[in-house]
Amino acid sequence: MDMRVRRRGLKRTAVRAVLIAVATAGSAALGCQAAWAAPDICIAANGAVVAQMGTAECTATGPVAIARGAGSFASAVGGDRNKVKVHGENSSGFTLAGSRNTVTVTGDNNVGFAGRGDNNTATVDGDNSEAAAGIGNDNTATVDGDGSSATATFGSRNTATVDGDGSLAQAAQGDRNTATVDGDLSDAFAGTGNNNTATVNGNLSAAFAEAPQGCTAQAVGGGQIASCP
Repeated sequence: MDMRVRRRGLKRTAVRAVLIAVATAGSAALGCQAAWAAPDICIAANGAVVAQMGTAECTATGPVAIARGAGSFASAVGGDRNKVKVHGENSSGFTLAGSRNTVTVTGDNNVGFAGRGDNNTATVDGDNSEAAAGIGNDNTATVDGDGSSATATFGSRNTATVDGDGSLAQAAQGDRNTATVDGDLSDAFAGTGNNNTATVNGNLSAAFAEAPQGCTAQAVGGGQIASCP
């Protein structure tokens, strides 16, 4: 399959952090003892940094922002009751301009964003992946895999889910759209209207659902393409 199809209509909207300066910390032990390095952790809550060690950084105007791992960054700002938890090296999590948004990032070199609206949730579990939920309300973006991206934005009650490596799911540009990928190197897009559903179950496949009043596209198996209307 010509994999250029994989990028049609799909845009990654999570913004990668450029604010982290990585520094190393440690001390050499005497004799034959192994070198010891301080843990990298930062905890912030309600406008104050409660604890900070190593190269992890954090900030919070809301209840909590926790960063664990070298070069990690967590920021829960811009509204009420926002929560960010990051656990991994060179990973970042953000909330911005909204309330009751939640970001959870586990793994290395990841980015999670939830904000510019209320009750948005972004979750990443893997490496080199990203999830963005927001620019609307009640959106959910979830990634379980490496090198994958899920985006639920520009509308409300959109859901984008990826379970696999190197895959993309986007639910956007409308309300109540659902994009789901279960497989590797696959894409799903649902949007440009309301109540669209795009589902992929397989590798190297793609599904596109783009109807003003909603439609369903399902690609099952390897190397399949489905679209509607």
